[in-house]
Amino acid sequence: MKWNKNKVKEVGFITLGVMLSSFSFSFFLSPKNFVIGGASGIGTLLFGLFGWDPALTILIINIILLFVGLFFLGKEFFLKTVYGTLLYPVFIKGFDLLYQWLQPNPINDHLLIIIFAAIIMGFGLGIVIKYGATTGGTEIPQNILLKYFHIPYSVSLYLIDGIVVICSIFVFHDFSLILYGIIFIYLSGFVIDQVVFSGFNKRAVSIISTQAEQIKERILVDLGRGVTQIRVLGGYTNSEKNKLICVLSTFEFYRLKKIIHQYDPDAFYYAVRADEVSGEGFTYGK
Repeated sequence: MKWNKNKVKEVGFITLGVMLSSFSFSFFLSPKNFVIGGASGIGTLLFGLFGWDPALTILIINIILLFVGLFFLGKEFFLKTVYGTLLYPVFIKGFDLLYQWLQPNPINDHLLIIIFAAIIMGFGLGIVIKYGATTGGTEIPQNILLKYFHIPYSVSLYLIDGIVVICSIFVFHDFSLILYGIIFIYLSGFVIDQVVFSGFNKRAVSIISTQAEQIKERILVDLGRGVTQIRVLGGYTNSEKNKLICVLSTFEFYRLKKIIHQYDPDAFYYAVRADEVSGEGFTYGK
């Protein structure tokens, strides 16, 4: 594997994401026996039943699932997941020892714990996913269910994590743990989406105007963005016009609106959020 600057950056961010996720588990969830699904939730359940070390349990589960993934999903998937999958329980063990050493004052507001734990873990997992890695756990059986049974990720996520969360009532005899688990899964999923797609918070703009040439020049010169120009036919007038398509940041979009109104107040344009953008000017240098 060629180790260049980008690869080092990826590994660094993946490590940071795994660290944040494990910190959330060790400092917020594990001390209160919150069950959140996945390998982490199973680790909490087995700790409650047998007193097993959650970090060791998660490590064993992840190793088993890694080889299951290698068998069913192939070598490429194995190589992409092995780093984060093994690093996650290592960080959990480290933070568990740090928590025991610090012995911080306990937080009794369970809702506050769940909110902050979901935000921190969602942020960490979002970084890991954004850079093409995973912390293992239920993501491996999710990929297997998708490949062989065509079950979508969203369905398998709620199915697997839901079973783990429901099991918490039989171990800890506290129905509120299920409710907190549901809040955590929803909130952390929302944060993951925000992190994964926030870096691509762009607007794809389509403009149909009689002054398309002037507007195009201003986009190229003033905003420094590329433009695609398409000949279109009006459905009502049957007249040909030029349609401009460009992708801009949110700030640049507001500058574009001023340009459009300056040259053609009657121009037709619309903008939609581009959740992901790749190419010159966005993901690599010009």
